[in-house]
Amino acid sequence: MKRLSFILVLVLLASVSVFAQKNKGKSKQQLQSEITSLQKEIATANELLKKTTKDKEMTLNEVSILDKKIKQREKLIRAYNQQIAVLDEEINVGQTHIKTLNSDLKSLRKEYAKMIVFAYRNRSQYSRLGYVFASKDFNQAFSRQRYIRQFSDARKIKMDQIAGTERRITGELEANQKAREERTAMLMDEQNQQEALQQEQDELNRQVANLKKKEGSIQQDINNKQQQAQKLQKAIDDIIAEEIRLANERSRKEAEKEAPDNKGKAPAPKEKGMALTPAEKTLSSNFASNKGKLPWPVERGVVSSSFGKHASVVSDKVTVTNNGIDIATTDGSQARAVFDGEVASVTKLTGANTVVIVRHGEYFTVYSNLENVAVKRGDLVNTKQSLGTVHTNKTEGKTELHFELLKETQRQDPAGWLSN
Repeated sequence: MKRLSFILVLVLLASVSVFAQKNKGKSKQQLQSEITSLQKEIATANELLKKTTKDKEMTLNEVSILDKKIKQREKLIRAYNQQIAVLDEEINVGQTHIKTLNSDLKSLRKEYAKMIVFAYRNRSQYSRLGYVFASKDFNQAFSRQRYIRQFSDARKIKMDQIAGTERRITGELEANQKAREERTAMLMDEQNQQEALQQEQDELNRQVANLKKKEGSIQQDINNKQQQAQKLQKAIDDIIAEEIRLANERSRKEAEKEAPDNKGKAPAPKEKGMALTPAEKTLSSNFASNKGKLPWPVERGVVSSSFGKHASVVSDKVTVTNNGIDIATTDGSQARAVFDGEVASVTKLTGANTVVIVRHGEYFTVYSNLENVAVKRGDLVNTKQSLGTVHTNKTEGKTELHFELLKETQRQDPAGWLSN
């Protein structure tokens, strides 16, 4: 019986393992964390769009936020479905476990019943003494006396096993009921999300149809912004190139000081990249090890434009190229350093307001479209320290941070570095 129970447990564990692989290894807790994160992002998008009534025509920025919200809601629905599947499996495994425990309990009770019958037939002190004194010799008498004690102990153990199994069954039944209630609530939430998704999709289609009528002017507006982005890119590239030149110059001078015999002789040129001090190498290593875990450069926000070249939400003919990501946030939001570092530059640029660049060893982070900047070049900043206020465009009614991340001169997709 014990061997059979052990085999059943192995089968149950195997089924849970196979199910986990089908769901990309996401546990119930991981899915719940994902659901919570997506709900917060959707709530932020709702706040950004709360001024937009059903009859009002949205701006391109608002349509982008709505499109992002729809994508997040689709992810949320998928997470709900995965969570429901996990709960289904949890309920099935629980039911099988309860069935196994009930079978174990039935066997334990049968064994205990046999013990009771045997004990009843040999209940008198005389019978037990007669059993001992009927022994052929002292060794047999000692063995029989020990057997009587062991039999009494075995009864107590069997009673404890029965009580323990009953407690486990009660616990499994309660957990099973809780999973069923959780599944019911999850199904209701998933249905509500499906209804909201349909409404938002209808609204997006309506707003996109309105904007398509202005496709030419929208493309012109995007072209103007792309020209501003190119100016920003050149300014960033120049600043970083200068930082690399200065770092290599400092390294060259240090090398000359440490090698007085070579005074007047330049050290061998560095093959590539920027020279780093031991402290900067440690900072770079720490920054790299936090890939995927860096905090967002604003406390709350929605990515309104992703990294790289992609089609606009309005039309496949309208393309956008982004060297970083744009994050729509609420009025008055603070831009925050995503990691410890040193402010390399604070620069005002037309179309980008104030741009702050923070150096983290060989890595650089860029925070564009700021006002009321709270730092200056050379300042040491800590993770999540405020750098300044994200500018709000009163005409368009949007507050948007442009954020970039580079390893020396190579731009990275910030989405892969920031935490989910």
